This record gives sequence, structure tokens and C-alpha cells, in this order.
Amino acid sequence: MSDSILPARYRVPSKLIDPISLTPYGEEVCRHVMRARSFKWAEVRLACFLKFSHQELLIDHRETDLPRLMAALNEEIEAGKILHPFIWGRDLYDKAFEIFDHLPESLDEIQTARLLEGTPRGVFQSFDLVTGPLGILKSRGARGIPPLVNVPLYHCEKRSCRTVHRTYLQTTDSQIHKTRSRVREVLEKDFGQSSAFGDFFMEIDNDFCEFYGDQKTIAEVPLLGECFTEDELDTFILVALRGKDSPLRAALSNNGIKAGSPQEYIDALDKAARIQSLLLLSSTELSSCIDEAIHARVIKIPEHEIRRPRILDISAGYYNVSAECSRYGVRSLPDDTSLAVVRLQRLISAIYDLSDDSSRRDLDWRLRRIEGKSTEERLDQFLRSEEPVEVLRHLVLVGPRQATLAAEKCGIPKSLELGRLEDAEILNLLLWKLGFNVKSADEAFGPLRKNQEVFAQAVAGVTAYSETEKYEIKRESSPLFSSIESALDATLAFSAWALTFDHWSAESRFVYRHGEAREQMAKILNSSSARRGSSTSELIMYDALGKNTLGPLISGFARLKKFLSAALDEADHFRRQESEMPPYAASAELTPFAFFHTLPFLDLGSDSQDAIFGLLGDITSILESGNVSNVRNQLQHSRDDFPSKEELACFLDSITKFIEITERSGLCPMVYIPAGHFRDSAGRASFSFKDYREREYIAQRPSGIGRSGMPGLARDQFIMPIARIKASAEVLRFSIGTRSTYDAIWADWPKYRASIDGASELVRLIDEAARVS
Repeated sequence: MSDSILPARYRVPSKLIDPISLTPYGEEVCRHVMRARSFKWAEVRLACFLKFSHQELLIDHRETDLPRLMAALNEEIEAGKILHPFIWGRDLYDKAFEIFDHLPESLDEIQTARLLEGTPRGVFQSFDLVTGPLGILKSRGARGIPPLVNVPLYHCEKRSCRTVHRTYLQTTDSQIHKTRSRVREVLEKDFGQSSAFGDFFMEIDNDFCEFYGDQKTIAEVPLLGECFTEDELDTFILVALRGKDSPLRAALSNNGIKAGSPQEYIDALDKAARIQSLLLLSSTELSSCIDEAIHARVIKIPEHEIRRPRILDISAGYYNVSAECSRYGVRSLPDDTSLAVVRLQRLISAIYDLSDDSSRRDLDWRLRRIEGKSTEERLDQFLRSEEPVEVLRHLVLVGPRQATLAAEKCGIPKSLELGRLEDAEILNLLLWKLGFNVKSADEAFGPLRKNQEVFAQAVAGVTAYSETEKYEIKRESSPLFSSIESALDATLAFSAWALTFDHWSAESRFVYRHGEAREQMAKILNSSSARRGSSTSELIMYDALGKNTLGPLISGFARLKKFLSAALDEADHFRRQESEMPPYAASAELTPFAFFHTLPFLDLGSDSQDAIFGLLGDITSILESGNVSNVRNQLQHSRDDFPSKEELACFLDSITKFIEITERSGLCPMVYIPAGHFRDSAGRASFSFKDYREREYIAQRPSGIGRSGMPGLARDQFIMPIARIKASAEVLRFSIGTRSTYDAIWADWPKYRASIDGASELVRLIDEAARVS
């Protein structure tokens, strides 16, 4: 009621105040307020209830009839007399963009009513009471998500700004609001300074809502609203309703709601009601339902995709815990990422109880090679010096008891049978839940390296070039050439897209998706600039869907080099228009704008440009000198000219060189994972990243440029060490894009209104006036 939106001329009904019992102190305050001005008894009584305490309690909590009060408030909400906005998702954001031509920095009551018309009822929770389309219901878990009227609603006109700005939704100036203001005035003027009841209530709330915990967070609510489709929410509800004794059935039954057929129950719900239903579960039960659906692959989350809310990315509690979800499930993540190590230490302590002699001996044995005077000292040393994945491998993944207990402590659902999983999968599950980066299975050229090694072994085993040996080589060549084509396709598409696509102006800035990159590659390589001077036999047209064979893929690097060379000669043609520049581009001398061209290659330093030219030429010549196409034809087709062992060795050497130069330069899409950072007293920082072969790239800060739109330095990403931006320490970096339901939810995000920079427009008008005069 306190943070709600009321209609004009709202009058407090008797059913809402009859259940309220005032203390003698509250009665005195009411009489004092009514003597001061002719307020109605109902409004004053409700205003005292909403104030609740000052020096003493205004409300007699023992005598107040809470069930009757809840029922009365519920009736007012269901009748639409008390409104709460539905903020878990982009419904209000999209509607505001549609109906308001201006930036909705503030809305009056008429505009607020227009915005909320036709939108779902707001879903909020205070302690164990959840309000929403299903009414006021009791949850099995406590949360502190009180109603909100200061809602994130729009992006401003600055394309460099990614903040979702907030707007107060105004309620009408009803009598109850005037009365509440008067009660506050009277209390402050005539009843002295307020006591510490507010702090007292906060302590109680913190205890029940686990304010000091690190495993539970209210951020699960925006996670539901912003990161999953309605069909996915349905899946979670189906999991939660599975079985007669399921937690959601019990929660609904406690609220007098029957859910006989799960599908029939779901069909009657809108998105807000789906979220409200799920909030009837405790945080542990809710996370388990989500995890079960993900691990069963009913909800498909691609590798590298991490789902986080984009509008209300809430963090709460003592440790500022937020929530995010990946293919390994939901996790609660403290703001201080170093607490992951403390969580790991707590987990090991739970598995190995050092007060138990048997556990101590077990742990002593496992740490016997670690220096230290005691078990505790050796354990501390091991945790401090060893990689988290190795700690888990040596202390947790050693038996079913340890692994099962670790899974339970980390919130991995029991339905996930650990015995059926590979070690790497179990380790990644535990790493994810604890708050560490997982070990990616994407090794860039991993399949190519593996197939090359197998093929090299077959070649090395040749002694007499018998038919059996030739058959073995031919058999192993098929997967090798398939992976060569895939690697060439990925490298050519990524290189062409990274160096020629206008990442700054894209809806999703600096986000790599292979399909879109391949389309850009085909567009560039089929352009007249890339084909200029080619002979008739070289006029190959590249397919945007990836139907490109080995020969064209090899020659594509030379064609890309030709396009970039032509662009360098015509750089002015790619100059970004002033209207597309961020406001700081012309004036921010200390942090200059980096992308003055729509072709990123033109904004790189000349040394980087030269190095890229050299490598693009090297790739083509290396693969051609290794006779890659010819060897493929000799092995894949029925030909008599079987390649010699020397030709095969030369071919394998060319593949090795190709892998090495493309991985080191970043011309291929290779994932770099954050490995740590350091900051000195002058504010200079170094951020370390490592690839799958433990090769390190260090990003320096300050970088020498302004906000670029590239991904933050705490995320997995693609990095191009060879592509250094002009006059800076920054290189091109890209987020790992995916195609999923989550990606579809945010396909047209953010939405910017067309606008002009006021100062620039004023100068333009003055210049035009001067020319006319």
C-alpha cells in the first residue's frame, strides 16, 4: 500500500481499516492530527498504519487482524484500485518507447495511467507475502522485494550511454497521500525524534531473508522476468509441479489453490502470474527447478551464454549477491569475486571435518606433498597456490561421498546423477556454482589439432606404402579435411567481420556470431574492391551460408587483403558521419573516440595494419606451398598419384603453421578467459587473459581511448592481439554471441530515440546563418 499507484479521488474503505488496531500512542497521534485539520478518521488511521512507528509503535501488532487486512488489501488490488507496475521484463520499456515521443524523464498521473493500461499486475514480495495477478499469496521462502514506483524505463539519446534511466510513476494527489504527509509533519513537530524501530525491523528482516548469506538472492526475480521466455517459465512450473508431493503443489494448496492438471493450470496464467507462481517456492527449490530443466536439456542454453538481467540487474544482501544462469544452472554471485576462493575453502572444510580423526588422516594423505607443519597449514597453502579446478580434482573428485556432498553444498540438484557425467562436466558444475570461470570445451582449433595429430600418427606409421597403410591414411584424412574447412571458414569469416564491420553502430556492439560474420565475409569478398585485378578463373563468388569449398577458402585471405588495401587508399569514403559520433568525440581529449571510420581496420595503428597485411598474405602462401588443396584431391578422390611421405609432411607442417599464426594473432575466433588483474598505486591496471593453451594476453588500463562498447574485462571474450587501435594500448575485443531464446528476447536492444546533440546543432545553425549573410 505504501508504494502503490492510486486512482483519482481514492477513498479508504472501512474494510481496510477495521482490522487495524492502534496502540494508545497511535490513538493519541490520530487525535492530534485530526484536531490540527479536518481529516477523515479512515485516512488518518491508515496513514498511522503505513507509518507504523515513531517513538513508540503506532499499531498494536497483537490485536491487528492480519488475515482480514490481507483480504481487504487483496480486494482493492483485484478491483484495480491499488496498482503496482509489472517491472520484471521489458514490457514497460517497450511500451514507453512506443507511446512517448519524448524522453520519459518524468510522468504525470495521466501518462502513468496510459503506460500501465493493459499491462500485468505487478509482482512483488515482502517477507513471505507475494502479490500479483493471483492475489496476495504466502511463499515457502522469505524475500525482500517491496513494490517499486521508480522504474527503469528508457535509454537516453546518447548512444555511448548504456544505462537504463529511471522514471517515477506518479500517483494522483489523493486524500490518503495528503494525510500521510500531515501525519509525518505532526510526528516530527510535536512528538520528538523517532526511535530506532526502523533499524530493529531491518534486523529482523535481515535474519529472515538471510541478508548475510551468500547463496540466496532476490536477484532470482529479475532473472525469471528478463532471461527466460514464457515457454521456459512454463517448463520450470511443470518441473515444480511434478509429483503429488511437489513443492509448488504444496505451496498452492497452502494458499487454497488446486493445480490438478499442470498444463491446465499453466494455460490460465499470464507471464506475471507464472513468475508469481514460481516465487511461492523457496530460493533453493526455485534454483533446483531451473537447474533440472537446464540439465535435462529442456531449456537449451548454448556454451558461453550467460544470462543476466539487462534492465534490473539487482544485487542485494551484505555481499551484493546477484544472479545469473548458464548451461550449468543458476548461481548466486557476490560482487567481490575473490569470495569464490573463500567458498571453496568452506566447501573443503565441510567435506573434511578436521575434528574427526578419520577425515583429518584422509586429508593429510591427500596433502602429503604440500609443505606445512599442520593439516590446516598445508590445506591453506594448497588453496592459495593451486588452481581451483585442481583443488576440486584432488580433494572432491576422489570418491562418491566427497562429490555428492560437494554437489549438495553447492546447490546442484539430486536429480542430476553425477555418476553418469564426465569428470570435466562435474568440475565445471562445481566451478560455476562456487563463482569461478568454467573451463571451456571450445579450443578454437581443437578438432583440427586432434584430427591432425591422428593423421600425423597414421603418416608416421608408414613403412612400405602398402594398400593397408594407404587406406589408413585415406580414412583419417576425411575428418582432417572436414576440420580444415571448418577452421578456414571460421578464421576467414571472423577476420573479415572483425576488420570490416561497423561494430560501433551495431545494435549489439562488438558481439560475434558466426552466421552474421559469414554474411559479412561473403559481402566483402564478393565486392568489386576484393576482386579487382583477378583473372577470370579467380572470380569466385562466396556463399553467405557457408557452402564454400577448400580452394576458395584458402584464396579468400588474399582477397580480404586486397579489399583492405583498397579501403586504405579510400579511407575518406568510410569516414563516420558527425551525426553518428558520440557527444564526447570532438572534445574529450584525455579519452578520445576510437572509431572515426565505419571500417575498424582503418582505425588501427599502421604497425597493426602492416602486420595484418603480412599475415593474410602468409596464410595463403603457407597453405598453397603445403599443397593443401592438391593433397586433399589426391586423398579424397580415386586417383593414382598418391602423395609421397614428404608431401604429406609438408602438408602437415603448413597446417601447423596456419594454426599457430592465426591463434597467436587472434585472426581466428579463440576464447580468452580472465585470469586475474593487478592495479598499482597510480591507478594503472593490468588484466590477464589466457587461451586454452595457457597463452597469456594482458590488457592495460588506462587504454588511451574513451568508452568503446567492447566487452568488459571480467568476461570471456574473443581478443585480436594483432589489431591494436591507433595511438592506444587497446586491441579489438568481442563478446561471444549466441543464438538462443535469451538472445531473441534482447534482439532489438537497446532502443535509442532519434536525437541531435544540442551544441552541435546550434553551431550548425550559426554556420548556416553566416553563409547566408
